[in-house]
Amino acid sequence: MEDSDIYSLAELCLKLVEKENSEIKYTDIYFEKSNYINIEIEENSIKNNEIGEDHGVSIRIINKNGALGFAYTNKLDRITIEKICKNAIKMMKIATPDPDFKKIPGPFNNYPKVQDLFDKNLKYLQVEDSLNFVNDMIKVCRDDDIAISQSGNFASGYSKIYIFNSNGLNISKKDTSCLISSNIIVKDKINNETSSGYERQIERSLNKLNAINVAKSALEDAKRNLNRKKIKNMKVPVILTPKGTISLILSPVAAAINAETFQYKRSFLVDKRGEKIGSEFLNIEDNGLINGAAGSQIFDDEGVPCKNKSILKNGEFLKTGLLHNSYTAGKEGVESTGNAARNSYISIPSIGITNFMMKPGDMTIDEMLKDIKTGVILNYTGDSPNISTGDFSGLILHGNLIKDGQIKESLNETMIGINLLDLFQKIDAVSKEYKVYGAFQAPYVKINSVNIIGGAN
Repeated sequence: MEDSDIYSLAELCLKLVEKENSEIKYTDIYFEKSNYINIEIEENSIKNNEIGEDHGVSIRIINKNGALGFAYTNKLDRITIEKICKNAIKMMKIATPDPDFKKIPGPFNNYPKVQDLFDKNLKYLQVEDSLNFVNDMIKVCRDDDIAISQSGNFASGYSKIYIFNSNGLNISKKDTSCLISSNIIVKDKINNETSSGYERQIERSLNKLNAINVAKSALEDAKRNLNRKKIKNMKVPVILTPKGTISLILSPVAAAINAETFQYKRSFLVDKRGEKIGSEFLNIEDNGLINGAAGSQIFDDEGVPCKNKSILKNGEFLKTGLLHNSYTAGKEGVESTGNAARNSYISIPSIGITNFMMKPGDMTIDEMLKDIKTGVILNYTGDSPNISTGDFSGLILHGNLIKDGQIKESLNETMIGINLLDLFQKIDAVSKEYKVYGAFQAPYVKINSVNIIGGAN
């Protein structure tokens, strides 16, 4: 459909809702037009190719008592639009009133300029062109002596979003994304032990993807985890790799500062705003304005401008450190932070991050390692912290022993246990080096003393 058709249907929808029910206070309409390619790898060969498009619209209607009605369709024609408007009104009439629903956004005079969020090469990408990336990954696995299998995928997408509401908001945006992931299994020829390694890359532009590097990183990760060794219980320094930093710092903090989670008191950071909860090395921000970054947006999925928000500064959890959409912001009596997020047109706005970043430090990873006599480097764990309490106890799936400043054997049957607030206080170094994984940017982080439970006792 052309832009003029979308605007015409939105105008029809707004007029119809206004005419149907005088009790309606707010209406918003969300159109999405997207196309995508997905190629899956299994057992180091192409398993499935998929190319498609998904166009749809949803309408959200709220009355004066805060009762909400919601309906959506993937048919963009006048008759169907009229039908979902009436269905949303019916849903609103039987919905539970919600006095906490205060408002939806109005129009904004200025939006930020964020560059390189759209790549025309991705909009017009064909499956045949995508296969080059997949074949590069397959070759890396095939050419290695001990690599026995690989799974993964290549995915790309283009979308255009239109948001309209009864407050006069009328805005659109377009963006692109592409992703490569690789999970490689290796087998030691002497003892027949197997291990796996994982890596991924998400970008806005096709020319930034490097399939060979992704597959090689996954392969190196798998090899590093071979010849696993059981260790005894110990209390030692732990270095988190960027993946480990995401697992034990960034991802839990992102969940804990979600205003909806916070307002329901399901966050371990409740009653901690304005307090120092970590060391001076703990500095986190949510920045939606980085040119070309995977999480950047001009505006969120309610039409509110995105911005850079400081969450933790020198270990202090800032009073303004929550992420809001319009609902949670109205409930607290503040402005939305521009973090409304929808999975697609079939969902109502929730809350999401943009580019969630822990600021790098001033040490290299080698400098962090050199003074450690005995320690552990943690790459990732399959377990997650309890966001309500901050408690964490989990298996180190990929990690290595550190001896005299050198990374040594990989760990087997080894667990780590700590409360996140204790972990934050024990951060005593952050690396200059960092890695970006989609919406997360993470450095290496050194924790000065952590209980490690070994399987050799």
